Amino acid sequence: MSGMRKDDDMRILISNDDGIFAPGLAALVHAFAAAGHTVYVAAPDSQRSAASHSMTLFQPLTARERAVEGAEKAWAIDGTPVDCVKLAVKALCPEVEFVISGINHGYNAGSDVLYSGTVGAAMEGALNGRPAMAVSLGHEREDIYDKAAALAVRVFDGLRAHPLPPFSVLNLNYPERDEALGLKATSLRTLRYLDDYEPEIGEDGETRYTLVGGLDKSMADGEDDYTWLKRGCATMTVLTYDLTHDAATKALAGRI
Repeated sequence: MSGMRKDDDMRILISNDDGIFAPGLAALVHAFAAAGHTVYVAAPDSQRSAASHSMTLFQPLTARERAVEGAEKAWAIDGTPVDCVKLAVKALCPEVEFVISGINHGYNAGSDVLYSGTVGAAMEGALNGRPAMAVSLGHEREDIYDKAAALAVRVFDGLRAHPLPPFSVLNLNYPERDEALGLKATSLRTLRYLDDYEPEIGEDGETRYTLVGGLDKSMADGEDDYTWLKRGCATMTVLTYDLTHDAATKALAGRI
């Protein structure tokens, strides 16, 4: 994959939380390599969904080189998505200029971004000074990863002309349809789940608990990301690591 770099060629790191051989990651690598960029991959060696911003502290990481079509170099890492990005930008390929995470199998919309390993990987890139984007697709349409990847390239080109603020991530979701009905800049919805843990006693006498349930679909629609995805539009939301509730913090000053 090596060769002369063009002036508009960027060095891009692609990661995810679905594992290095996930089809969504392959679609991103193909799309950005075809657009003329130099692509590196650092991704978990296994499924790490819902890893959020967790990282490995008390054991060393192993990075094994793997062949990923279209990538300059690729590593499978026995850690979390955040581990993968941190190790890549600090040691494996510190020359990368932009971090993209995805394409996730399933939306990362609304308050689900707090659980998302896909968003966590992108945010780690942002915290290390690289512009970053997280890309996700509804879980019912694995056949249109190429559509989501093409939109990611278009949005990426737009971000080069209109850069994100420091320490922020562009969260991009593609709807479950062949062609998105548009691209909407939206806020996040606060999602509510009707979930519980189902106990089961194993042959060894131990009780194990499985998370069951799903999204509360009775919530009213608005102008948020989840609503626009249901309407058939792709959505983009700028996220930041700062979870401060400024008004509530100021209201407490001098009262407690």
